[in-house]
Amino acid sequence: MNKTTRLLGGLLFTIIATSCGTGDKNQSAQTNDPLDNSPVVGRYVQAGTDKVMSCDQELLADTVRIPLSFFTEELEIVKLDNRDEALVGQTGVTISDNYILVHGRQPNPFKLFDRKGNFLTNIGAIGQGPGEYQMVYDAKLDEANNRIYILPWNASQLLVYDLQGNVLDPIPLCLRCPKAKFDVDLTGGKVSIVLLPFKGYAAVAWTQDLKGNRLGYIEPGHLEAPQDFSNEVISGFNIPGAFDVNILCIMPTRVDSLYRYDGDNSRLIPTFTLNFANTDKIPWHGYGEWPHHFIGDFSEPPVEVAPGSWTNGKTYHYIVDKKTGKGSFFKLYNDYFGNLEIGYPSYAFSNGYYIRNIEPGNLMTDIENALKNQDITDEMRKKLADLQASIDENDNNYVMIAKLKP
Repeated sequence: MNKTTRLLGGLLFTIIATSCGTGDKNQSAQTNDPLDNSPVVGRYVQAGTDKVMSCDQELLADTVRIPLSFFTEELEIVKLDNRDEALVGQTGVTISDNYILVHGRQPNPFKLFDRKGNFLTNIGAIGQGPGEYQMVYDAKLDEANNRIYILPWNASQLLVYDLQGNVLDPIPLCLRCPKAKFDVDLTGGKVSIVLLPFKGYAAVAWTQDLKGNRLGYIEPGHLEAPQDFSNEVISGFNIPGAFDVNILCIMPTRVDSLYRYDGDNSRLIPTFTLNFANTDKIPWHGYGEWPHHFIGDFSEPPVEVAPGSWTNGKTYHYIVDKKTGKGSFFKLYNDYFGNLEIGYPSYAFSNGYYIRNIEPGNLMTDIENALKNQDITDEMRKKLADLQASIDENDNNYVMIAKLKP
């Protein structure tokens, strides 16, 4: 049953998915694997000492619709504290067991809430002084060690705070990071970095101690990227202990792989790649992994919409089972929330969670659209109507949270 609990800092809605048919090839958490009837599209191949899942683009065919509940535990909808100092924008969010970290965007700094939505403190501030930042590329919430780490663009140090909002000594970095993803092992005294390796950079990845002393590194080699900030470094961190990384080259595109960074042995271990149908025109694309699946996307050839300005064509998202190699194009829908489709499903999870930070007006619109669906159950319709009645347009944002199953 739906539980609606009034709390000091906000409202917490715990919603359990219920099975419901929509007339499509939907899969609920109670059914078989959604890829049971899909063809084998990928096989493991030997690459040196590593086994890599190699997927063939031409074998991807039908589209399956998969419910969020197939991958996750129950969905929470947390209303954030309404105090003026707690107000946030529709920015990124990082989740831990007991905290919600909402990413900052000028003029607002990062803000820390508990999992009930109560505002706790600002983290740092916008600016150029000690403990301040302007543009942030990556951030980590380390509840176990009472730490928050923030990595701005083109940074030479990793900013460090405790969960009480105090500024701690930053961690100096071996190299300046134009764009980078990181992981901190505070117990082991190590920091692992994977960056966008512009031409002339000494490393694409390295491990260092907390004082900035390099312990091991990997030269860029074939991963060297053009000096173009359109390119990205993508890491999902959806598997405990695994630092997955995709060096995403937009201009120009190229054949590449998904990797895991093994800092102890200074290796980027390839795990997944897509064999494109036309290697002369590699589309914009990206890779990732979830506990039991590889996922990815690619788009139709980019179009120049203005001199020097490009946009991608239609984007296709696909999923491949790690054990069977079965795969298909896929769409992800939120069966906890009226079966609304989730945009860009291959990027649905980060740090082990499905997260959506949504303004109250947009949440109201989503509820209205969900209630138009004639196929949802009466129980789901009541849950949505009850939530709709509790929302005020002047509320702070709401955060949807669903934890990935192991």
